[in-house]
Amino acid sequence: MSELDDLIAKGLIEAAESDRPMAEQWISDARRHLEAARAIQIMDPSGAYVLAYDAARKAVAAALLMTGHRVRSRPGSHQALAQYAKVLARETGEPALEQFDRLRRERNRSEYGSRSFGKAEVNEAIRSVGAILEACAQQT
Repeated sequence: MSELDDLIAKGLIEAAESDRPMAEQWISDARRHLEAARAIQIMDPSGAYVLAYDAARKAVAAALLMTGHRVRSRPGSHQALAQYAKVLARETGEPALEQFDRLRRERNRSEYGSRSFGKAEVNEAIRSVGAILEACAQQT
């Protein structure tokens, strides 16, 4: 059983019709989010980090959609995307995809706790998300 099959069996990912126009729209959204993150990183580092993470999330979701699957809308959906990002990292050879789960956890600490981000952390997140986005765009 593949890791994708395992995520499906756990009810975290479900079959969906492959939808290239939607996947391309999500990639386009991700590019805008990443550009916005770059634009505000000095003024609002935490906001920039959250935007960068959202860009990565949409990019990974777009790549997943191209396989004919999507995450189920329920608690744990972002974690399921993180697990899929690791599968995609192995398939594409893009190591930045391995960082998706760390980005997700740090974003959660910011959104639901008191985590803030420094300039170097935001720069690293933006760099990683840029690589994630390009790897996922090649899947669409």
